[in-house]
Amino acid sequence: MLDYKVYIVDEMMGKGKSSAAINYINNSNERFLVITPYLDEVDRYKKFCPNKHFKEPIRRNGSKLLDIKHLLRNGENIVSTHALFQRFDKEVIDLCKSLNYNLIMDEVAEVVQECDIKQDDIDILLKDFCDVDDTGKLKWRADCLSYSGDFFYEVKNMCELDGVVIVRGKMLMWLFPVEVFKAFNTVYILTYMFNAQIQRYYYDYCNIEYSYIHVDGTDISNYHFVHETSNMDTINYNEIIHILDNNKMNVIGDNQNSLSKSWYIKYNKTMIIKQLKNNISNFFRHIRNDNSKDNLWTTFKDFKSQLSGKGYTKGFVPINMRATNAYKDRTSLAYTVNIFLNPIIKAFFQDHDIAVDEDGYALSEMLQWIWRSAIRDGKEIWIYVPSCRMRGLLENWIETVSKNS
Repeated sequence: MLDYKVYIVDEMMGKGKSSAAINYINNSNERFLVITPYLDEVDRYKKFCPNKHFKEPIRRNGSKLLDIKHLLRNGENIVSTHALFQRFDKEVIDLCKSLNYNLIMDEVAEVVQECDIKQDDIDILLKDFCDVDDTGKLKWRADCLSYSGDFFYEVKNMCELDGVVIVRGKMLMWLFPVEVFKAFNTVYILTYMFNAQIQRYYYDYCNIEYSYIHVDGTDISNYHFVHETSNMDTINYNEIIHILDNNKMNVIGDNQNSLSKSWYIKYNKTMIIKQLKNNISNFFRHIRNDNSKDNLWTTFKDFKSQLSGKGYTKGFVPINMRATNAYKDRTSLAYTVNIFLNPIIKAFFQDHDIAVDEDGYALSEMLQWIWRSAIRDGKEIWIYVPSCRMRGLLENWIETVSKNS
């Protein structure tokens, strides 16, 4: 029997997940660690859980990690960001386990990262310092535990947390220490389309058992967690999401890989990128003809400057933006990317017989971004999606959820 439980609260954006978590916390006598993407959400938990006296880590001797350890030792209820969560170490794990903390995580964590380590250095690691187990994890050799050099110091620490894996014999990836999730009595992950996200693949690889739960209720005061959903979506998204249907402007994304990261790199500083900029400008300034404060757009960050233009530059929001309401008044959107999984991450999970839904992953990332806008409040939006692949995924999703409404 497991001494921890992991629940995936899988509901669409804006359906009361955070409110249900707040109500759950307020009705519980247990200790909580809440992890959320942005500081405005940190303030929300502090404001709406007044009796829990949530503490936010500060820089203690220059380090928030030191301060969260201090707060944990004192048994405080804590709310912090994903950035600090990524730095959790063995001491944090032991403190959370010893004091019976529960974890509320608003949106999934970055649990897998490609390592920036050259092949020659990987060869040295495998020859002189590490062995590889049956799951692909690097194990630091017992006769090398006294190693105190700087070059492989981080690798050694991550190996001790089972956090380094090799992919096809030549690439390394960091894995978030799975013991962090096992350190809590109960874990609640608040997200949407978890089945297509990297954290699901990571859980399956790490043999983390989880179950799905849902949100029920009518408003912020009574949203709560339930095991069976009855809170069906009644919105017909065909009526409020208006996708630009313009052959001349969409032709730039007609190929399956158009507007991917590799496409941008290939056409960097060419007339193709300039044409895309013209299309974005035309959409905002002429087709929509609205105010700059109504606009929201995105691209890969390395290409932001090339696509920025008069009237919409300040409406840029990164493609991985989640869990913020700061842009919920925006009604004109341009989503100019084509999302694919990192091929190394994809290969790693496939090599371990974990099915990867690349289209599902792309769709979930796009929907998270779109839901930063006025659609969050059920208002109409107009969106330019030049990638034929991403546009098709969005159109199919709209048809599916609207039929079920």
